[in-house]
Amino acid sequence: MCVCVMIQFYRSDSHITPMVNFRNLPVATVSLITLNLLVFAFGFFTDSHTWIIRNFGFVPDSVFVRNELDNSHHSSTLPTNPTSPENGTASTLVRLLSSMFIHASITHIVFNLAALGYIGGYSERSIGTGRYVVIYFLSGICAALFHGVIASYVLGNGQTLLIGASGAISGVLGIAAATGNRRAYYWLLIQIVFVFVGSVTSIPIAFTAHIGGFLAGVILTKLMVKGELLQRRETNRLDEGGAY
Repeated sequence: MCVCVMIQFYRSDSHITPMVNFRNLPVATVSLITLNLLVFAFGFFTDSHTWIIRNFGFVPDSVFVRNELDNSHHSSTLPTNPTSPENGTASTLVRLLSSMFIHASITHIVFNLAALGYIGGYSERSIGTGRYVVIYFLSGICAALFHGVIASYVLGNGQTLLIGASGAISGVLGIAAATGNRRAYYWLLIQIVFVFVGSVTSIPIAFTAHIGGFLAGVILTKLMVKGELLQRRETNRLDEGGAY
């Protein structure tokens, strides 16, 4: 199930007519799914898929091994263009954001968007659309940076491009976990399976980005909820203190 839709039925004469309650549609989740599909479709139908990946995927070494990247002969293997890592902080920020909307294959995007469609509506309704969007993007950025630290400093493969919405979607799962859906925590156990599958099949699964995004989603949600509760308590205290 990709999109959660509330459907109501009413009887008119001798037939039943379905009515979609658009007010209950998770607008942000539907928009994010649509945007991911449009980016993938554009690359597929214009034969620019590989170009998009090379020019807008996130390169961990562009952040964490900056000096070495600038002076290394290996940097010549990267595409030379306005969005290449050598062109500064703005390019790195663009890649951090754009990489969330790029997928390697149909299988890659189907699995990611299926997960987003399944849990996104619950998470969006739990904390509100505005906070949901903020956490989605911040989780995606934190996921890429968490993955980048390990890739550049531990695994030594920081030149490998990172793409996919997995980190941001992991943040959405983190929202669900932080708002009471304990089953979302089981998702962390799946990462152990990813590690095993990736090592056996040589499939480049960025499980560290998944974990980083999930932790970011949990922490950010708890901070936002706690901050809102404190603000409400302070407002109530002021109201009671000013009452006659």
